[in-house]
Amino acid sequence: MMVACSDAAQQAAFVAQRVTELREEGMNLDHIAVLYRSHFHALELQLELTRRQIPFSITSGIRYFEQAHLKDVIAWLKFVLNPRDELAFKRLVQLLPGIGPKGAEKLWQAFTTQYAKDITDRSEARAALRVGPAAPGGSAIATALQACAPAVPKKALIGWAQFATTVSQLEAKPVKGNASKMIQLVVEAGYEDYLKETHDNFRSRLDDLQQLAIFSGQFASLEDFLTQLALLTNLEAEEDRPARDDHERLRLSTIHQAKGLEFDAVFVIMLCDGLFPLNRVLESKNQEAEEEERRLFYVAITRARNELYFTYPLIRAGYGSSGDFMQRESRFLKEIPEELLETINLRQRW
Repeated sequence: MMVACSDAAQQAAFVAQRVTELREEGMNLDHIAVLYRSHFHALELQLELTRRQIPFSITSGIRYFEQAHLKDVIAWLKFVLNPRDELAFKRLVQLLPGIGPKGAEKLWQAFTTQYAKDITDRSEARAALRVGPAAPGGSAIATALQACAPAVPKKALIGWAQFATTVSQLEAKPVKGNASKMIQLVVEAGYEDYLKETHDNFRSRLDDLQQLAIFSGQFASLEDFLTQLALLTNLEAEEDRPARDDHERLRLSTIHQAKGLEFDAVFVIMLCDGLFPLNRVLESKNQEAEEEERRLFYVAITRARNELYFTYPLIRAGYGSSGDFMQRESRFLKEIPEELLETINLRQRW
């Protein structure tokens, strides 16, 4: 069955609903799998399954949110939201040249002292002027960082200045509180250059960050986004715990990790050109790389014993200021004979 959905949220709702129906019909959750090309394709589905209390396990290789580039960028958001987040601060400053754990501890002590002093001074100034809670003079965090410059190693002075500037930009309207815009700003303000200098696979890492920015756009506030992110991270951590034999779970997996396995029912999601096959494969116009993607699609198909569902969203949120855009179903779906597919367009129904 091929199912066209309005967007990723409707796709997640369809999969969750159909899984529930299969379970009610007597199929064990352990015998059902949702497969995808890349881990970020399943983020909306994880949230939907959690809301509906459908138990699931994740088999996707490395724990997604434990990857360094994601933790780095998320640390920016955590620090700006809560400047007393010691772990986020130390993670960020250790990205700068010449700063290790001891240097990070020294700078943390200097920053917390200066930040507390600056907050006190601003409070006293507001009381004297009898003004509202808005702090005069711009970002208190950036001001405190700038005041710590004498304690920064010479190698890191330029990077420290950029650090303070970026924090100031993250606290300014209309970026402040908008997780998607904040992620984009961090990447453009220097983190992309950092990835290019330190990682051979920087393009793949940038793709992850772009998708994280798109995913974060559906949340009303930065606090809400970080709360849901913590939930997803905790779900990943639970995979390290011994599983109970009497507790069945839906399997979520990248296709790579599902090789050699079979299930009674399989959902292959996010089947759009640019997502599967990946956009960078299409842009490279490398026929061998596209053929490898096609072989992977074949692997996904052959994981199903009895029931097979192909789903894709017709609308996807764009990165940056591009807005939402229409998507086309994966070219691989067009290679399947029509007589073998039952097609449903949920966008016309819901």
